[in-house]
Amino acid sequence: MSGEGLPTGLHPARWLHNRHVEKRVSLAEKAAADLGVTFDAHSVRRALAFRWSPYFRRLRRVLIAFAVIVIAAAVTYRPACRPGGILYVSPASCTSYSAYVLGPNAVPWASATFVATGIVLTWVWSAWRGEHVASCYDPLYPLLALLAASGKLVTMDGNRYTHAVKLNKKVARLSQPLWQLARDATSEFRSSRTVRRELRQHVRRVTLAFTQAADGLMRDREVAARKLGSLAATAASSIAVDRFPEILPESLLPSTDSGGSPLEPDRLDGRRLANACGWSLIIDTAFSLFLAWLGGPAEVLVSLAVLGFPVAVYVILAAKYGLSEATRLTRSISSFFSSGSPL
Repeated sequence: MSGEGLPTGLHPARWLHNRHVEKRVSLAEKAAADLGVTFDAHSVRRALAFRWSPYFRRLRRVLIAFAVIVIAAAVTYRPACRPGGILYVSPASCTSYSAYVLGPNAVPWASATFVATGIVLTWVWSAWRGEHVASCYDPLYPLLALLAASGKLVTMDGNRYTHAVKLNKKVARLSQPLWQLARDATSEFRSSRTVRRELRQHVRRVTLAFTQAADGLMRDREVAARKLGSLAATAASSIAVDRFPEILPESLLPSTDSGGSPLEPDRLDGRRLANACGWSLIIDTAFSLFLAWLGGPAEVLVSLAVLGFPVAVYVILAAKYGLSEATRLTRSISSFFSSGSPL
């Protein structure tokens, strides 16, 4: 794998990552040549270079989850194993902490091997999908896919309806990474409220520019596809060189009083909450079923499930969006059940 600007290496994770990146950049580079638009492929490859930090963040999430389980077991162990306590646990489950958490017949080394295998598979999967990049460059992947799809639509013969529909869906999936880029960039640089408002307004206009260009797919698919390809190439080149406040030049942005609007931040927050709750429910259910299969007592499983669901929601949100955003989003849930107005 020897794409220009893409570091080479013999490490398997780096090789898998570079393979994923080179495939998408090459398709976008070919599409840009077919469309006759300027595309800075060298900077995009450098921006999507392999980094270890994303995997370490994921590993930290796993360690936090296990820390929560250990703390919950330490807190409930004595009350559950005390004769006449609120929770009833068989004496066989109280011989040790591992028997209490995993069940009396469980083998700790087998559980540790299972967890270690899952961590390794997650590492391989994330490298294969090219996810070892800085979070501020996450919009590059949907932009590359949009550019490649635009070039394919322009150069293909025959009926373009199906490909036009797919291209329109790619535009719809672009809004959330752009909003997340604005939020991450301002949070990491600890920008003032004015800078945050300006960057969010710019991202709103960028998203609106893509949406308006996609609306033309109903009238003239080739012209609209060329417009979308040009916007995607320009935006990807700007993000790759860290021009976040100027993702698109002013000449390509719609006026502030243009009709239509992209996805609002509150709807994005709702999607984030729904996504975190869904993953928390899946993790909670899978862990409970695993403990039940190992012979864990039902009373402990119910307690851990009830306590683990909100904790998992908060941990997922904090790991992906930061502590401040996780606190804000979880407060919106608690305000729903309170008598006062939402925060």
